[in-house]
Amino acid sequence: MEAAGEGPPAVKNESGSTEELLTQRGRTMKSYGSSRRYVAVCAIVMILGLLVSAAAKPAGHARFERASIAVLADSNCILHPEGNQDANESIHVYADEDGVVRFLAVRPTLANSVERLTLDCTDANNRTKAYSVDLRSEATFKPRPFDASRTTLAVRPALTGDPRRFTQAELLSAGYGLRPDPTQNPDAYQRWLAAASVLVHKLRSDQTLVWYPISRQRYLNRIEDPPESVIKTPSNYWTGAVLYGSFQKKATSAKTISYGASSATLVVPTLKPGPPAVATIWNGLDNVFQAIVDVYTTPTIANFGIHHQTFDKHSGHTDTAGTRFTPQTGDHISIEEWYCDAKGDLNLNGGYECTNMVDVTQHVQWECDKATSSDCPSYKLNAGDLGNGKLGYQTEFIIEDDSKDAGAWPIFSPVTMHGSADVITGNGTKGFGRFVSMNYGSLSDPKINLLTDNIESSRHLRITLPTGAVKWAPTKCRPKDKWNAKSGSCVPKK
Repeated sequence: MEAAGEGPPAVKNESGSTEELLTQRGRTMKSYGSSRRYVAVCAIVMILGLLVSAAAKPAGHARFERASIAVLADSNCILHPEGNQDANESIHVYADEDGVVRFLAVRPTLANSVERLTLDCTDANNRTKAYSVDLRSEATFKPRPFDASRTTLAVRPALTGDPRRFTQAELLSAGYGLRPDPTQNPDAYQRWLAAASVLVHKLRSDQTLVWYPISRQRYLNRIEDPPESVIKTPSNYWTGAVLYGSFQKKATSAKTISYGASSATLVVPTLKPGPPAVATIWNGLDNVFQAIVDVYTTPTIANFGIHHQTFDKHSGHTDTAGTRFTPQTGDHISIEEWYCDAKGDLNLNGGYECTNMVDVTQHVQWECDKATSSDCPSYKLNAGDLGNGKLGYQTEFIIEDDSKDAGAWPIFSPVTMHGSADVITGNGTKGFGRFVSMNYGSLSDPKINLLTDNIESSRHLRITLPTGAVKWAPTKCRPKDKWNAKSGSCVPKK
């Protein structure tokens, strides 16, 4: 490992190479005929150059770049500016499975820029160690892609040949998740196939990772079907789409229609420095069962994570799990959740909740779909959760504000989440299934609740429904306009 505290690289002329700079200096000396005069002129030129350089890089143009540092394995850490442990300027990070802490940081460009960070870590043996991170050093920003060769993670091979030659049970047993019907939902099938067709390393859960955001609203109340196919509801913390129109509770389970499974894909967004903020991007069932991409930002540092959580409404506590892996901007993430039995087979009354997350770009998978798994067991439901019409009444595609003081979205690029759900009639094993999604032709879900941004902020998320997807676009109203949460858009001030 290269030391994080290395000094800055040699300064070069921004307009050319070191060799060109030396040639230029020689010509300057000859022209003035005096080394003393040459030194004076060069000093003036260098000062002017620094001023021009600073003017060309105003604070508003600060940007995050990928940064990393190697640490002791299994370390849990807090990253903060050197000498500043303010919680608003700090983020929790951890060593990935290959022993590297990965995050985003802003290079120092102005006199008041943060130049050094401190990483305070505790390893698996409860030993503490502080690491200095020099933001002026190229070593800090040296590319360090996830290196599976430095881990003991199991491998799931790429799926080859015709996937339809395997049964769904065989695919689940081998770690390929739920296969969408290629005829009913060809787009979802292609997204699933992209995740199944890459070799991946299988991540493990780590219960020592305890700082993941907890949903602010434990339950989103069921809605009586309105006459419109899409309604808009202002929401203080949640934004996105909730599918609920396919659920129909009948007298017997054989006639009840429920959401048995849900899936989504997204690309991890680009982040920009801004006020301290936390958000989660997630896909879930019944607002109690979610697979999540985490987003943390401060003015100087930021990072991503993944975790899942489930709310046990009988015991009153939240169960969360995380894994030692850091997604990166631009990564393609595939997410699935479904009600299952102990083996992972789709079964609304099987007594378990299953999740499967795949980072297709970095070739890793977090598979939590077997009750007996030592890497990530499925979550066991309380017996009181089971029964006709108690599960599968809605599925969600959400970005949630989890900041300490609500009202601060991270500054990120637009996010599009493609999603669909498996709607089953019966108990999930003997009944039949069909897929629905958002605005997907004849397979569109008949009722969608669009949760519009209602937080107190100068920046908002405008939500639309492209074909088969929900899209969040960061929006800042013009001075002559104001944000209207009921419409989810900027409108003229009265």
